[in-house]
Amino acid sequence: MTTTDHQTVSQLLQQELDFQFLAFDSLIAFDLGLLILTNAKQKGIPVVISITLNSHLLFHYSMPGTTPVDAENVRKKNNVVNKFHHSSLYVNEYLKQQNNSTHLIIDDKDYLANGGAFPLIVKGVGVVGTITVSGPSSHLEDHELLVISLKDFFGLEKEGKNKVE
Repeated sequence: MTTTDHQTVSQLLQQELDFQFLAFDSLIAFDLGLLILTNAKQKGIPVVISITLNSHLLFHYSMPGTTPVDAENVRKKNNVVNKFHHSSLYVNEYLKQQNNSTHLIIDDKDYLANGGAFPLIVKGVGVVGTITVSGPSSHLEDHELLVISLKDFFGLEKEGKNKVE
């Protein structure tokens, strides 16, 4: 199932369990950011990429074809992850499941509960930052880009090509 299909809240939570780091620093952020950029280029979708650790911006890139609106959406999606400690798509789906509109729970001025922001989780520590993309494509494609990139990244780690310890 891709994220263009409807995903359940439990599937989205499982993604958060699957993609946890043993440690995280600026070099890992750089490698992950470049991997996301490569995958976005291959898919032909322009995005703004942002990776933060404890609110400190470690990686940022705005691809050609993005606008200041996309950068603003990164900020808003990050706020969702920082507030709820879950992916922005999880929050979106959870609120739908509860029959709540996002604007009743969070202020649209500062929050955007659309797919594209993922919690940066360190095992044994918890949420320590955000991994976020936003572009003119659908928010489901934004989330899918993150999931594909994280799968690739953790696959590389298992082969010893990317060390996260």
